Amino acid sequence: MYIVGVMLICYLVLCVVAAMFQRQLMYPATRAESLPLASFPELKRSFEKLTDVAFPSHDEAIIRGWHLQVQSTPSEQLILLLHGNGGHRAFRTRWYELASSLKTDVLTIDYHGYGDSEGTPSEPALISDAKATWDYAVTKLGYLPFKIVILGESLGGGVGVQLAAIQCRRNQAPAGLILSATFSSMVETASCKFRWLPVNLMLQDRYHSDRHIPEVNCPVLQFHGADDNLVPLSLGQRLHELAPAVSRSGIPRSLIVFPQTEHNNVLRLNADVMRTQIAEFLRRL
Repeated sequence: MYIVGVMLICYLVLCVVAAMFQRQLMYPATRAESLPLASFPELKRSFEKLTDVAFPSHDEAIIRGWHLQVQSTPSEQLILLLHGNGGHRAFRTRWYELASSLKTDVLTIDYHGYGDSEGTPSEPALISDAKATWDYAVTKLGYLPFKIVILGESLGGGVGVQLAAIQCRRNQAPAGLILSATFSSMVETASCKFRWLPVNLMLQDRYHSDRHIPEVNCPVLQFHGADDNLVPLSLGQRLHELAPAVSRSGIPRSLIVFPQTEHNNVLRLNADVMRTQIAEFLRRL
């Protein structure tokens, strides 16, 4: 009984520690004192006009990002890029190159606590950042809502699904939603990774995409790696099945599964196929 008691105490202590530090685990943000576009001349080869942007989120924390234009005037379509939980916006070069090859502008930001943005990350903060970015794209940059494509990778997919659902409820649906290596909910994702923890009881930021995706009536395109051991393919498939089968504009939902592909190499290993699929997706929009 003594050994069982000690083991139980150790387990409870472990649960308490995991609960206390869960946001540090979920948001391994890479910080930077400053990320001016002038420090990334390679982007100039892909985009004609580069602009640093900054605007306040819900709590007045300043969110910083980049507006990348393929020509001197805004193009018809804009990709609003919501990155995953690692690194910051300077780590997403492949996405920018893909957008440039499709002649599409990009607006990308760093969430609370990432890159050179202010604040501390949490689900409410990241959703607020996404809403503020959308509003900036429409009111300050002049893009029409039905010309904005939301693109979310991994954790950014959880943010993107909620943003798309919010805009659909407002009758300002985006042109489309593109998701890469994302999940049906963070509860399910964390439960797969930490099976020995009572995740459902302790998780603060739950990212219930499964509850929001049914409200997304714009076209949805998903990519997922068959060998993803961080966000299992089954969670991407569940999200796909919960999305409306056909968008309001008549475009069927689509899930592209890449064999021999893990979580962090979806775009690196499959850039050509993704470019073709996204080009067709944008054309149909």
